Amino acid sequence: MTLDQLTVLCAIVENGGFRAASEKLHRSQSAISIAIKKLEDELQISLFLRNQYRPVLTDEGRSLYEKAKTVLGHAEDFTNLAEHYAQGEEPELRLAMSAIMPVENLMPIISDVTQAASATRLSLLVENLHGTMERLEDGDADIAITEFLPNEMDYEYVVLGTVEFVAVVSAASTYAAEAASLRERDLEDSVQIVVRDTSRHREKKTVGVVKATTQWMVNDFNMKKRIITSGIGWGRMPLHMVESELKSGELLLLKSSDFDPIEATIKMVRKKRKLVGPVAEKLWGLMKERAFN
Repeated sequence: MTLDQLTVLCAIVENGGFRAASEKLHRSQSAISIAIKKLEDELQISLFLRNQYRPVLTDEGRSLYEKAKTVLGHAEDFTNLAEHYAQGEEPELRLAMSAIMPVENLMPIISDVTQAASATRLSLLVENLHGTMERLEDGDADIAITEFLPNEMDYEYVVLGTVEFVAVVSAASTYAAEAASLRERDLEDSVQIVVRDTSRHREKKTVGVVKATTQWMVNDFNMKKRIITSGIGWGRMPLHMVESELKSGELLLLKSSDFDPIEATIKMVRKKRKLVGPVAEKLWGLMKERAFN
């Protein structure tokens, strides 16, 4: 059985007969007949009832016709995929993204790029603190979106915007009544919820930690917010992640000067002198055009 034989089968069915199939495929009618006869002999079944004016599929032929359409569709997908790769589009686009990034701002851009390059698979690695740059350094990512850039010599970057961190506590916390006036010294015996640095090779770092507190380490900001909202502890959160809870009164800001907002500058980073594929290049250009704030 060959793809050519399946193509002939579908052409006969979809064009209403052997003669129409021969015209569609630009082949002689005898060649069409021979292809179907060979297929029937190989399968040891009759695909068509030939006692009709026009060829009519047998029950088996009807079932196999549906399968043939599926097989030919997969073959076309295979060919299209190979053509994409032949044009130089990379099989995979790898992004390492800081967990503080407002991902909603990126999705329209990523969607535009991936829809135009449907053969390229997206791999999105979400990391905390120095873990994002480490993915780029280790070759696990083509582009990093990070708040840290320890060595600018080996990288090119574009500033995308800033993320503001605010210190919050739950309205259900014992500290809620004093949230506006609390100082760091007032929280020395408290629980501070801290997101863990996901870097693997370097010394772990933290930001905005009050040393005299008891620190609970968590893996992501969503869990951090849930714990704080439950009334346990306090911590700094990206403002865009807690805006709705602040608006509803579920979370409260710590407002003294000890807890002034901290700004993190978000950069899009890639290695200098490293060739990237056209999909990664397109993403870089669009992100550069549409910096989020």
